[in-house]
Amino acid sequence: MATTRPDWRVRPFLLAGAVCWPCLHAFAQTVEPASETASAPKPATRIQPTVDLLLTATNNANGTTSTAPARKDVILSTSAGLIVNTQGANAHAEGQWRLTSVKYARSTQPSRVLPSGQIDLHTDLYRKEAGVDASVSSEQLALTPGTQPDAANTLDTTTNTRLSLSPFYTRQFDNDSSLLARLKRTWIHSETNSSQSSNAVNDNGTEDKHDIRWERRPARLGYALEATYSKSPVFSSAGSQQNNTSLTRRTATASLLYAVTPELVIGPILGHESSDAEGSSLSGVVRGADLRWQPNEHTQLKSVLKHSVFGKEWELDASRKTPWTTFGFNSRRSAETLAPQSTTASTTTTSASSFAAANTLGAVARETTSGRMNFIGRRDGINLSAGLSRTTPLIDGNALPPPKTKEYFFSAELIHKLTPLSNLTGGLRWTQGTTTSTITNVVTPSRDFTARLGFSTKLMSDTTATMGLKRQITHNASTTPTETTASESAVYIGLGHRF
Repeated sequence: MATTRPDWRVRPFLLAGAVCWPCLHAFAQTVEPASETASAPKPATRIQPTVDLLLTATNNANGTTSTAPARKDVILSTSAGLIVNTQGANAHAEGQWRLTSVKYARSTQPSRVLPSGQIDLHTDLYRKEAGVDASVSSEQLALTPGTQPDAANTLDTTTNTRLSLSPFYTRQFDNDSSLLARLKRTWIHSETNSSQSSNAVNDNGTEDKHDIRWERRPARLGYALEATYSKSPVFSSAGSQQNNTSLTRRTATASLLYAVTPELVIGPILGHESSDAEGSSLSGVVRGADLRWQPNEHTQLKSVLKHSVFGKEWELDASRKTPWTTFGFNSRRSAETLAPQSTTASTTTTSASSFAAANTLGAVARETTSGRMNFIGRRDGINLSAGLSRTTPLIDGNALPPPKTKEYFFSAELIHKLTPLSNLTGGLRWTQGTTTSTITNVVTPSRDFTARLGFSTKLMSDTTATMGLKRQITHNASTTPTETTASESAVYIGLGHRF
């Protein structure tokens, strides 16, 4: 009997329902003895609908990365969404979900309906030790390094939708000993937003990440035992996975933890790893070191440095908070295949951009380093961030290796409170990157500069009006041997309401 598969345009609704239904069922079935519920907080449910309208006039609706000539257009973006925050005795869910309809008055691009947002669910099924975590998310990512998606211009982007299920078991045996076991599977759908509807490419795949960890917190001397398994697929444009996975890793490590002081913990890491990367099998010893330092609740440093079968890998996270400032530094290098899931891009936060289409990557070593500074005054706020992102193929003998990429970025944003109800914002973002073909060694440089100025004011307690302008200039050599320059100027006005 022939079967039909649901269209991915409606699957986000199905995924959201799959996440929310167990949560609502758990709330409905929550029954506690009177002696236990007398002092416990009452379950609360808050579901807030939202509506947003954005009207944009642009002199280049085809975008600065498109080879098509610049065309003027007026773009109407209409969004309807929900903000969810529910709390029960054995479960809670929070997040937001939005559907945005983008229409072009002069038909320079196809009209689209795009999902975005994330909803997370946590359930405790047995004594708050065993349960299930689930999440559904959808976002738009830029296909071209150095650029960011825009709510008023969706060309050269891809929509990534993820559904994750993760049963877990955690047990705190005493104040120092704990066990955590977790299984996690993620279903991924990636769909490009092409200028022609017939050119859209759909990719499907699954990602697995399982781990079990036993840790004995060091009073002076402690230890940690951990085993992990991860599997990332090669995506197929036909909508099915290839037989060979792009990257499969099986790792078992033991860490010795020594508390030099109550705030400083260090120790060596030793283990073994066996991995498969695009048909090549690798195995070897894993060695490294762990360092944790937290002198107070406002300052912390966490770092792990390892040498695996793929070379050096590390994770470093440092932060410092004061009443008026926040400093942060992050650096990470690891073997991956999929474009990382990032937060929705905005004018206030920037990160090293990455290729969004999973089928353009393969197995790569991805390195990202970024720093941020936030200054908060009585009426002014300044956000600064800068960083570097680069990727290199893991397997040189691959018939179609992914390209090497490198990108630098810097962004600055100023927020000034004009009145208790009105804000003036200004932002700058600069990126410079290169893409190097591992087959022809052709280097393609690119530069991008974006400036934004915006004004927002509350008309009522739940209604906000916005207006502003944007200027973007892009230099690239992707279409001709010489560098080409494209630009876009846009003005916008918007209205949002929270019910």
